Amino acid sequence: MTEIALDRTDYKIIKALEHNGRASNAWIAEQVNLSQSQCLRRIKRLEECGIIRGYRAQIDYEKMGYTVVAWTLVTISKDVPEARDNVTRYLQEQDQAVSVFGVTGDVDLMVEIRAKDMAAFSDFVVKGIYAHEQVVSTKSYIRLDTAKLNGGIIT
Repeated sequence: MTEIALDRTDYKIIKALEHNGRASNAWIAEQVNLSQSQCLRRIKRLEECGIIRGYRAQIDYEKMGYTVVAWTLVTISKDVPEARDNVTRYLQEQDQAVSVFGVTGDVDLMVEIRAKDMAAFSDFVVKGIYAHEQVVSTKSYIRLDTAKLNGGIIT
């Protein structure tokens, strides 16, 4: 993968968009001290090279009633050749599994889960993930609070 050279202004544009993805080009140009046309050209370049992958709404799931956030570590059977792919595919289809990551170490996957309550969380982990025939074990960590979320660009 080719690394793309970014300058200080590119980082400022990215930071502005991270802060407000709906900001107007005029506002961003003012924040980064560029003309609107120069700013728009830079944003288009960042989009075309894949640094800016898209724009989306940030949803407050707690206000929607999803109060439980947890991370479940999943160990998958080594005896079934396609087990990792099968379990990953299963998790990709589950709405409660909001993120699924392959990881190194003594587990295979780390799954971020959102649920309405502990009963729904437990039901999903026990009757869904752990019940999958190719899952060997699970270990869950429940979020207590959030100290930092979506930290932003690393410069």
